[in-house]
Amino acid sequence: MVHIRWQALIAVLGIIFVGALLAYFAFGLSTVAQADYGGTYIEGIAGAPNIVNPLFNQFNPVDRDLSALIFNGLARADERGVIKPDLASRWDISPDGLVYTFTLRSDVTWSDGAPFSAADVVYTVQTIQSSDYPGLTDIASLWRTVAITEVNPTTVRLQLSEPFAPFLDYATIGILPSHLLQDISAADLPTAQFSRQPIGTGPFVLDELTADHAILSPNPRYYGSRPYLGSLQFIFYPDHESLLAAYERGEIEGISQVTPELLERARALSALELQSAQLAGMSLVFFNTTQPLFQDRMVRQALLYGMDRQKLIDDILQGQGILGSGPILPNSWAYDKSIKKYPYDPQRAADLLTQAGWQDTNDDGVRDKNGEPFAFSLVTNTDDPLRARIAQQLADDWKKIGVAVDVQLMPAPALVQEALRPRKFDAVLFGVTQLPADPDPYALWHSTQTPDKSEAGQNYSGWENPEADDLLQEARRTVDSAQRAELYRQFQTLFMQDVPAAILYYPVYTYGIDQRLHGVQLAPLLDAGDRFRNISEWYINTRRVILSESQARPAPTPER
Repeated sequence: MVHIRWQALIAVLGIIFVGALLAYFAFGLSTVAQADYGGTYIEGIAGAPNIVNPLFNQFNPVDRDLSALIFNGLARADERGVIKPDLASRWDISPDGLVYTFTLRSDVTWSDGAPFSAADVVYTVQTIQSSDYPGLTDIASLWRTVAITEVNPTTVRLQLSEPFAPFLDYATIGILPSHLLQDISAADLPTAQFSRQPIGTGPFVLDELTADHAILSPNPRYYGSRPYLGSLQFIFYPDHESLLAAYERGEIEGISQVTPELLERARALSALELQSAQLAGMSLVFFNTTQPLFQDRMVRQALLYGMDRQKLIDDILQGQGILGSGPILPNSWAYDKSIKKYPYDPQRAADLLTQAGWQDTNDDGVRDKNGEPFAFSLVTNTDDPLRARIAQQLADDWKKIGVAVDVQLMPAPALVQEALRPRKFDAVLFGVTQLPADPDPYALWHSTQTPDKSEAGQNYSGWENPEADDLLQEARRTVDSAQRAELYRQFQTLFMQDVPAAILYYPVYTYGIDQRLHGVQLAPLLDAGDRFRNISEWYINTRRVILSESQARPAPTPER
């Protein structure tokens, strides 16, 4: 009998074991890992904070990063530059394009619990309009032509002095809380305590800020999706190389930007995931069209055909660039995919130079015309470690088609003040950064925007094309986006025919994140702070849920 009881016990234990095993596999097969709340993400950033205030952060990338997490504008720009509602739920534009009426969201509060209202919008605009506003002059100049009226606590009306289609882009600037700042002058705002301890409406609040680090936590009053992350920390380092070293030491889990010269080292780190996206800017060569050498557009076309731009992207930039294809960014709603392209074609370049009358008559390897050699200087700045190498490659490329180029290096401030602005140069290799969401290229290419005619003008090439001028002016007055796109299509055609400048490439931004952080999705960026567009979906912690529960979960709230 004892023997039989032992057999029965073994049988029962076997049944329990098999049942447990089946239950284990059943649980594993019927559950999935899902994002959960909590966890701290630590990111290293090159630079230091200064003024965490959206009205004054244009000069400091660290301030812009923090502001992107703390503040919101009436509107926001998506990855294609389309302006969408944010603190405003909608807006109406009068048929003449002069009056913009914004209806504000009713579910927004400041992170200190105070209600958000039209008074905050009025205060922010009037601060920028103040005569003692110490921010960017081009922002102030635009807003000073706008009359703002509080219709009621949830409605504001903005009256423009003339139609200006890019105006909605200006409505993306962060709004400030009037209940905290109404007694502080515009001149005192940058040094006010608020600019180190800001109160905003964004997904995060700033708990601590020093010269070395910042600590942020989710804003419990945020009107959008609650972030999964329990805490967000930034540690500030002197330069980008220090970020990579800090990651290797285990001090940080994210690298705010991996620059091209550090890519090889970064790619060797198996736990570091690299995500890349186009950044709103362009690297280009300005040709001084008032110089006799560059007045013939066939010459400018030849020089563009003679550039092996893909080689410099691959070899010098380590792939961190997108081949330039025109004066409007390729991710923009206004970009024309059908515009003329200039692939590397040294034979075509040589043929165009010959047609323009430039030939090597004395077999010295340099083309000449009327006894003058085809020779010029290409100036660039010493501040970018890669730019001198790019300039030298261009000089080598042009040498192959019979053009002699002398590369000259200058510090960026001197280049701008002594060469670009007085337009005392043959050609300049330079970069245009922080291009706005709206594709309006008026400041870069309208004939009235040479530095001698406009303080903010950047038409350094001195390009004058009356037809292009008319198109740019009309596009600024046209509110309808389809009509604007057609005007810009025609403008891009003219630009690529005239080639007042050679667009080399659009820069690529690379973000480094440890494999324990999930949910990051980069799209084309207007600014580095746009890497936080979908931060509410970033997560570290996970939990297991029954598959049916996961399938039944509502779709995530769309990113703001």
